Amino acid sequence: MRVQLDPRQWPGRVIPETDDEIDTAVEAFCLRANWADADRAGVRVVMAPWFAEGWSVDALLVAVDSRPDGSRQGSPRNRDQVAHDFLRARLRSWWVGGARRARPPVPGMTLGQWWRVNRRNARLTQPRPRRQPGEAGRLAREESRERVRARLGDPVERSRARARRWQEVLDSLLVPGRRAPTFDDSRRLLAEVVQPPRHPVCSRCGCRTTALPRAA
Repeated sequence: MRVQLDPRQWPGRVIPETDDEIDTAVEAFCLRANWADADRAGVRVVMAPWFAEGWSVDALLVAVDSRPDGSRQGSPRNRDQVAHDFLRARLRSWWVGGARRARPPVPGMTLGQWWRVNRRNARLTQPRPRRQPGEAGRLAREESRERVRARLGDPVERSRARARRWQEVLDSLLVPGRRAPTFDDSRRLLAEVVQPPRHPVCSRCGCRTTALPRAA
C-alpha cells in the first residue's frame, strides 16, 4: 500500500516495509529522539535490519532507553556522540545470545493494517446523522415546548398557580367530609386548653393579689 505520510505524522507502531516507508520512519525516529544533527543515511543502515525483523519506531525508541529486563540503558545521547554509533551500541543489549534480535518490546503492524484500524475508528467516532422524529415524537416535543412557554409566562399567573397547588395539597390533608378549620375554631380550642386564673392578678405586673378585709 503506497501512502505518503509526513514524518511528524508517522504512526509509531507501524513496521515500515518499502524504501519510502523506511525513509519516513527514520526521519520520524530522529525527530522524536531529538537528533536533528543525525546522519540519516547512517541511522538508516542501523535501523533497516531491525525493521525487517518486525521492529517499529516505538519499539526502537524503547530499546534506546531501556534493556530487555526493563532497566535503564544510561544517559541520553550528547552532541559529541555520533547518532548511528550511539544507536548501534544501545541495540547490542537487544541481541539474544549475540545470535538473533530479541522480540520488539512494542507490538507493531503494517501500514495497511494501521490504515484499516484508523478508518474503522474514524467511522465509529464520527457523529451519526440526526433522525427526524415521527408523529409521536413531534407531538411530545410540541407539548414540552408548551409546558416551557407556560412556565415562562406571566409571573402573576405563575404565583397564582403556585398558590392553587399549595391549596390543593392542604385540602388533600383534610379528613373526608370535614371542613377546613377557621381562626374562630383555633380561638375556641385555645380557650378550652388555656384556663383563666382563678385568683385575682395585678393587671400591671401580673402578680397574684390578696384581697384585704375591709375594716368594720
